[in-house]
Amino acid sequence: MKSIFRKSITAIAVTASLGLALPASASDVVGSVQNVKNTSSYTVKVKNPATGLERTLNISENGTFRFASLPSGNYDIQVLKNGTVVAEDKVRVSLGANSKANFDLANISNSGPEVIQVVGARISSIDLSTADSGLVITDAEIDRMPISRDLTSVALLAPGAVKGDSAFGNTASFGGSSVAENACYINGLEVTNTRQGLGCGEVPFEFYDQFQVKTGGYSAKFGRATGGTINTTTKSGTNEWEFSAVVQYSPDSLQEEGSISRGKQGAGQIFRDESLASDNSADVTLAVGGPLIEDTLFFYGLVNPRDTESTYTWGGDEFSPNDQYRKESASGGDNLFWGGKLDWDITENHRLSYFAYSNRRDIERSVYDYGNGTVGERIDGAILKRGGKAQSLSYTGILTEDLVITAMAGNIKTEYETQSENLVCPSVTDSRGTSNPITGCGAGGSFGANNDENTQYRLDVEYVWSDHEISFGIDYQERKSERISQPIGGHSYDYRTLAANGSWQADNGALTNDTGAALDYVEDRIFDGGGSFESELTAYYIEDHWQVTDDFAVNVGFRVDEFDSWGTTGKLLTSFKTDIAPRLGFTWDPTGTGDTKVYGTYGRYYLPVANNTIFRAASGVSDITTAYTYTGVDPETGAPTGLSPLADTIGNGGLANSQQVSGVPVIPEKDIFQAKEADPFSKDEYILGVQQALNEEYTVGLKGTYREVATALDDYCGRYAYPYCVMINPGSTSSWYSDGYYWNGTDWGDSSFDNDGVPDAGSLTTYSAETIGLPKANNEYTSVEFSLNYQADTIRYQFGYTWARSVGNFEGAVKSDIGQADAGITQDFDFPAVMDGSQGYQPNDRRHTFKFFGSWEPVENLTVGWNATLQSGRPQSLFGQGYPSKDPNLNGGWGDTFYIYTNDCPDTNGDGECQQDEKIYEKHSRGTAGRTPWTFNLDLSAAYDFTVSDIDMRATINVFNILNSQSITSANEHYEQNEGEVNSYYGAAYTWQTPRYVRLGFEARF
Repeated sequence: MKSIFRKSITAIAVTASLGLALPASASDVVGSVQNVKNTSSYTVKVKNPATGLERTLNISENGTFRFASLPSGNYDIQVLKNGTVVAEDKVRVSLGANSKANFDLANISNSGPEVIQVVGARISSIDLSTADSGLVITDAEIDRMPISRDLTSVALLAPGAVKGDSAFGNTASFGGSSVAENACYINGLEVTNTRQGLGCGEVPFEFYDQFQVKTGGYSAKFGRATGGTINTTTKSGTNEWEFSAVVQYSPDSLQEEGSISRGKQGAGQIFRDESLASDNSADVTLAVGGPLIEDTLFFYGLVNPRDTESTYTWGGDEFSPNDQYRKESASGGDNLFWGGKLDWDITENHRLSYFAYSNRRDIERSVYDYGNGTVGERIDGAILKRGGKAQSLSYTGILTEDLVITAMAGNIKTEYETQSENLVCPSVTDSRGTSNPITGCGAGGSFGANNDENTQYRLDVEYVWSDHEISFGIDYQERKSERISQPIGGHSYDYRTLAANGSWQADNGALTNDTGAALDYVEDRIFDGGGSFESELTAYYIEDHWQVTDDFAVNVGFRVDEFDSWGTTGKLLTSFKTDIAPRLGFTWDPTGTGDTKVYGTYGRYYLPVANNTIFRAASGVSDITTAYTYTGVDPETGAPTGLSPLADTIGNGGLANSQQVSGVPVIPEKDIFQAKEADPFSKDEYILGVQQALNEEYTVGLKGTYREVATALDDYCGRYAYPYCVMINPGSTSSWYSDGYYWNGTDWGDSSFDNDGVPDAGSLTTYSAETIGLPKANNEYTSVEFSLNYQADTIRYQFGYTWARSVGNFEGAVKSDIGQADAGITQDFDFPAVMDGSQGYQPNDRRHTFKFFGSWEPVENLTVGWNATLQSGRPQSLFGQGYPSKDPNLNGGWGDTFYIYTNDCPDTNGDGECQQDEKIYEKHSRGTAGRTPWTFNLDLSAAYDFTVSDIDMRATINVFNILNSQSITSANEHYEQNEGEVNSYYGAAYTWQTPRYVRLGFEARF
């Protein structure tokens, strides 16, 4: 096979036709020419009619051929004998999915006069050259089905992908991982949200060409993700000028009303109100593509003016209802997308590509008072600055027949700032469950600069030697962020009730309500600070694809990542270099016919430290919650008056004894913040599967997946780390330096209580896992997937069933059951108390998922599409706010526990007072409070193609959730709002399935 590789390596240059560098890669066409006596007189040629790209190879002595790294598209493939076509057919090459074409020339004479006879190639539906898992789909295929026009909706078509919690926006979970563990690429440029890992930068659907969703088993070229990757390419110009106009309209008049949930098991005040939600959107995409210089310089560009209007209720938390009604709109120049791509063939062996877009937009928001179904007066407004700009320059060069180099430089800038009108009125929340809650005079929240910038460089080398296709490269990113967060009005007040004998956990110990009656108090959280901070990510990889035999191939890859981060002052905060991460895989065709594939992979994947972690720990943020009693409320602002520290009423008195310190403005150095033994977050994955082509239409597959967290990196905030938190691998021995505070297990010992962010000389201390008290991190995902694909001329569909089990004591980077988006530093592992009872089924444990989607052409020019999902519910927990032990080594100043105080406190000591160790608690471990209901969703679409004056047109209608199913998708799992005080909104729904809505479309192309 050496001759095949050496002669076909020049085809790698066509990677440049995509105008991008890895990981967005092109694909191969492999095949054979059978029943040939003299192979030296035969050649094989592929040609892309749209771009003129053409490559010709000699076939090997055994009749095989391979065109490496062809860009996606439709190709004519021909077998020639002495320059004369004797067989031909067409083949489709998709992003990251190789195609196979086998020709049988039994009826072609090999001697005497040439007899030209055209026969078809046998195109296999199974890609035997790759072992990764996922889905590859084109924009044309998606246009045939009712799919929402966003990357998450495309990703959810893949087996093993489930929709994430709505608290994190429109996101997806892959293979049991949290929604903040994925990576996204457009034309090789990573567009993942670098702040928290939640979501991706996107372009209009008209710009996309193909989508590759990798749910597992991906190669060493991909990294910085422990979930899945979404790899996309955009359209490029061809040798023919093409113009298009696409209109999409989703009117709110064709949207059904949403649901309402109430407190007190449905008998109380409105908790969440979707009945007032509406969305009205219209956008027009105008696109043009063609040759600026034929066969040399190609252009594709588009503009997309968008008009959006939405209304919804907002505000409240797990203990309080919606208290705002919001209207948002964006249109005209404030909501205009533009993008373009240039491809320049400098010579046949060198190409440059430039890609750029802007999805920058300003959204106008008006805020109205809302309460229990009634919309009141306008109280606030804001301008939301969202989106940004991206650009990349890519180069591909064929240096020799065996050596190809690709390089990319890119940059993406994103804004998240909200500019509020009202900077005077503080945030006010009333968590007491009363029928007349205290409200503020504005929307509250925070203000300040908020933006990210990610500069990227990548170099990849591919070399062919004998039966080995070797690739290696380096990938570097510099992620800069700026965030300043100041509380509007200077405060954030939350009115609460503490039950008799209930406790409020302060840093200096629990404050127990010994007044003999319920006590109203207010918490004032002041979260203030921020600045500029950054991280640098560097990766090195090497990989070998070895075609051991015609039917057996092995992939061996290794990757090393380096993650470094710096705080606002420029001090090094974290520095990690991973172990060598293996990526191993194999594919085997046991029958030798190309109809069967047995495959398997093993890989270790690492996740970098999110920039959000740097913001919270090293940008000068002060985060202090103080509890007060109060004598009154300001009728204008809703702020409390007559404040007195809670400890003056219950406890030892004083402000310091009434506070929870979650962050200090002093910025620690690395030796304080990162334990010396700490390794970055990583997961191991094992996959074994088989695919079988039953005939030319049907393909079936069966795959098993097992994932587990190898190392969890999270922040421990217990007293041994005070006044900071420290990044450790939970359940392991760890050592770090102290800074002014020295907890010896019982008291503060020789503490100076003077911290400056610099490690105290000689303070390095090693703490055993038993001393820290945290369990070893556990997160396991097991799944079995069955798939059935059918493809014929007029009908095609895919059916999939996934049985999955996700279990452990933490979810991952974020925490869905309480909607906490602090990637990498959630309340998990902050204190031993919050982990007691944490082992159980995770929020993304969707035990059964059925997916069925496809399209049908009942008559010419009419296409009907469908997309159906049936899924079991998610586990529910019962969160409390107290803990049986008063040991300060176990419990801290915040966090939800798995213990409920029963309000029982027998006087076992005979002193007539309730003591902490006398209270009776009920333990409810994770996921033991039932599950949300099953959900079923059916979307339908119809498209009609017609021609007017030589202009190709299409009219479409998409109806989403046609049955208007509105089952609950998430509910309130907080049983207590304070220790001993039942949350009146426990069990009330947060979210439901999106109500039925309609999208109308019209396209014109010429």
